[in-house]
Amino acid sequence: MNYLYLYIENDKVNDVRKYGMKLSEYANKIITVDAEKKGIVAYLTPKDSIAYDDENYTCLKIKTTNLHVFIYNKIFEGTDELKKYFLDINKYQFGSYETPTALICSTILPENIELYNKILDYPNLIENSKEYYYEKNILDMLESNLFTNYEIYQMLLILGQQKKVFDTNNITDKIKIFTNKVNNKTYTKKNNF
Repeated sequence: MNYLYLYIENDKVNDVRKYGMKLSEYANKIITVDAEKKGIVAYLTPKDSIAYDDENYTCLKIKTTNLHVFIYNKIFEGTDELKKYFLDINKYQFGSYETPTALICSTILPENIELYNKILDYPNLIENSKEYYYEKNILDMLESNLFTNYEIYQMLLILGQQKKVFDTNNITDKIKIFTNKVNNKTYTKKNNF
């Protein structure tokens, strides 16, 4: 992982680019895993942060070279399970954690800091870590044959009906037609009872 992304208030951007970010000044998170680790929170992709669309913040692209960084699964904060989901950045594989968050535990020098430009910057292979996690794990479950396509199809029809994205038409007591309200595509379901 060559880059991480962090957000900073617009009025601090020039100072940060000029002087860097001292850990003692910018640390905004303390995690206790075996020992206390103090760091600056960053993200694997710009869209992982709620500040992505906030015009009061600027996204910085942080080169990870020579930085001491850990990746942890944010959903386990405040639990004993966090130890199992706290890794050095070099050991982390994309899609392993539902809510991956980076903790930069060293001062960030100015040469490691660039401005991220949503329009002109290189596209990220993964746009949103959480969505990638879900997609990857759904595909893993399908490939391991834990569920048949029939079971998934039935489950999605039921979920669609509960979310009211389908209009339902009972043809007989065993046959239903589900119509997608957005594009009028129809799906059939035959009950085997």
